[in-house]
Amino acid sequence: MTSPMIQVPQADYHQVRFPFDPRRAPVWRAIARYLQTWVDDAQPLLELGAGYGEFTRAIRASAKWALEQNAALVDHWEPCVQPVIQSVLDPWPIPDGSLGTVFASNFFEHFTLEQGAEILTQAMQKLRPGGRIVCVQPNFRLEPRRYFDDYTHRTAYTDQGFQDFLTALGWRVVHAEPRFMPFTMKSRMPTAEWLVDLYLALPVRPLAGQFMVVAEKPR
Repeated sequence: MTSPMIQVPQADYHQVRFPFDPRRAPVWRAIARYLQTWVDDAQPLLELGAGYGEFTRAIRASAKWALEQNAALVDHWEPCVQPVIQSVLDPWPIPDGSLGTVFASNFFEHFTLEQGAEILTQAMQKLRPGGRIVCVQPNFRLEPRRYFDDYTHRTAYTDQGFQDFLTALGWRVVHAEPRFMPFTMKSRMPTAEWLVDLYLALPVRPLAGQFMVVAEKPR
């Protein structure tokens, strides 16, 4: 007799692994300033797995979409953000070729490799030619012991492995930082905005456990 598939409730995940923490807001303001170089503020942006909306609040774009399964998190978002409450594996209700940027932070490790390819294919479809995907991911090469402390992690990525994955799917990698930010904001790293600015300006970043990759849709 086959047991039924058990689904992990999204609300329970956020309570256990990702509760709201106001200290994340200044960190994300600093990160958004740093990433703005690769985000065209004259084009629309979509964030995948938007969580509490700290990134969309801080980044500049002509219009903002945010995709999230947990509808309760929308209460934390800016009113100008267009919510897309659904599975990322379902078709996105966004016109093809209309986005300038797709952003994802700590996202693709929650899916199988095949699901990740499906998501990246849909992202390319929604981006205009020359549009970019900006990804921040935990780096298995730097944090192998803690990578699977999150019980929803399915796929391990390194900075080079994720770049190769993008390239195999037809993306053009334009920028990569193997050591971007610490593995988790639950660490002892300071969260003052100016200290995050200083950290991102360092030529060598101690305790980094995440990578950042920017890739373009071919023109």
